[in-house]
Amino acid sequence: MRSPTGYATIVEPDRPTIERDTTTCGHCQRVIFVKPGTACTVYLIVDRPTLTWREAMGAFCRVCMRPVCLPCHDHGRCTPWEKMLEASEARERFLQQAGIRG
Repeated sequence: MRSPTGYATIVEPDRPTIERDTTTCGHCQRVIFVKPGTACTVYLIVDRPTLTWREAMGAFCRVCMRPVCLPCHDHGRCTPWEKMLEASEARERFLQQAGIRG
């Protein structure tokens, strides 16, 4: 990815330090590890049992124009994080007005 939005440093005892560029999913806010210097988005996914990294083609939502994680891409609907927060806040306001929550 040409311009990652973050950087992660993972430090674990008895293991080497891992440093990776990151971006955030525009739908669920999951941190996505990206391969630095690639023109298209290439995600780095860790294989948990062996702790090795593999590359996977990244995903991009053409509705909200943001990078998204692979599970959100497979979901197939555009639900930006901000939209979910607004819906949650509106629901909370409704419940307070109805006297269900105080």
